[in-house]
Amino acid sequence: MNKQKYLSVLTAAALISAAAFSAAVFAAANDDEDFKWQEASKELDAFPFSQAFIDSARKAHAGALSLQTGLRAVEPGRFATGETLVLEVGWSVFKAGYLVLSTANMRSRNLIRIGAKSMTGNAVSAIYKVRNYEISWVDADGLYPVFFEQHAREGKKYKADTYTVFDNVEDKIFFKKSNVQTFDAPKFTQDYISIIHYVRSMPLNPGDAFETFLFLKPKTYSMKFKVHENRETVQTGGKSHNCVKVEIAMVGEGRVFTKKDKMEIWVTDDDGHYPVKLKSKAKIGSLNANLVQIIK
Repeated sequence: MNKQKYLSVLTAAALISAAAFSAAVFAAANDDEDFKWQEASKELDAFPFSQAFIDSARKAHAGALSLQTGLRAVEPGRFATGETLVLEVGWSVFKAGYLVLSTANMRSRNLIRIGAKSMTGNAVSAIYKVRNYEISWVDADGLYPVFFEQHAREGKKYKADTYTVFDNVEDKIFFKKSNVQTFDAPKFTQDYISIIHYVRSMPLNPGDAFETFLFLKPKTYSMKFKVHENRETVQTGGKSHNCVKVEIAMVGEGRVFTKKDKMEIWVTDDDGHYPVKLKSKAKIGSLNANLVQIIK
């Protein structure tokens, strides 16, 4: 999967792995109403690496696991106690599928496991089926990733299982597909799943602005966030939410977005900071996602 697809993922859901849907959405006017995301989600449960494999990979690239723990302290927010968010993802006015974000607090290991399952619905899957599963293993105290695994199943043949190890002591990133590649990166650089929850952990007061870094192989980009002054009411999932709007700018050579492009996320104006609406407009079109269900 190329860099442009990964960048598209970020714009959508809060930057989330929905860009894989774009290959087929133009061919489907609407998705089947009988699609069950719960059943489709089970297809992905066999994809993740074992805990023993993850620990071994981390040790091989970044040394003792204890060295990467507790390097900073960030208030994790409500999501750290465990939750599942279901978002309906579309391209323009067409429904493409679902993105399911789930978190599990693994305090015994001082980690938060953040999973993102992206699944095309029945109509789109008939043309180009997507079943992708990305998992970010994040330090529970500092909300920075230590391990990122990606499992892609797209179309009839494409299959890829890769991982990324973040060394936040030596400021290195190790990416493994067939071979290991090493990159320099600022400390506490995020992946495109962990960054969503890092943003949710911020106060998000009117007028706030902050910056973090995002690794999208082979580059690291500066991500600048600006919280709008006014609050907005957003209707989604049959409910009304009081929200703050966060505008995002990606800075760096080779980015997909230009100054005229917009990346916006509406999150609830409460302690949960749930992402209820996500909208992007870039060179390759418009991508959107709406929160339809919260499971605690």
